[in-house]
Amino acid sequence: MRAISKNLAAKLRLAAAVFAERGCDAATIEALSDATGVPTSTLYYNFDGKQEILAFLLQDWLDRTSAVVATAIEGPATAAVRLEAVIRAQLAAMADDPSTCQMLLAELGRIDRLPHIADAVQQAFHRPVAKLLVEGAVDGSLAEVSIENATAVIYGAVTLTGLHHVVASDGHTPAFDVDAVATDVVGLVMNGLGSR
Repeated sequence: MRAISKNLAAKLRLAAAVFAERGCDAATIEALSDATGVPTSTLYYNFDGKQEILAFLLQDWLDRTSAVVATAIEGPATAAVRLEAVIRAQLAAMADDPSTCQMLLAELGRIDRLPHIADAVQQAFHRPVAKLLVEGAVDGSLAEVSIENATAVIYGAVTLTGLHHVVASDGHTPAFDVDAVATDVVGLVMNGLGSR
């Protein structure tokens, strides 16, 4: 794959809806061209096929998500406050790009064959949360926990909740009310299900 310009990347994001609707196997380069307005010759020039376009779209979304998460993780607040900001940022990234999230859901089985995407998931979701869990145990704003298990639980809570709302949204953007959903997810992550 060649270096992709910002202009071409923005156009290619429209291809996510084709992958989400048809899946990678049934999507055609012609359908991707029609959806994006990018000529098929340009697609073939820049990519070795539709799987490479799919990988580009996932990487692009994960890079954008990593950028907003990196902003959320910074600052002088406690780790608990920054963890809430990270959860909100991750959910906002999902709400703002429902087609890519549906594509991600439809192509989960393919992700294992794209190791750079698996690493990007670590960068966008797991590592920031793990960092905050460690910092929270030090600053006293979070309990000491198994970092691996707690990170997996938070990742699951954010990802599955976001995907649930994306699928239920019927293609609207944003796909859901980020504040309302994030408030519920943060409440469950921080306080559990015990009675109050």
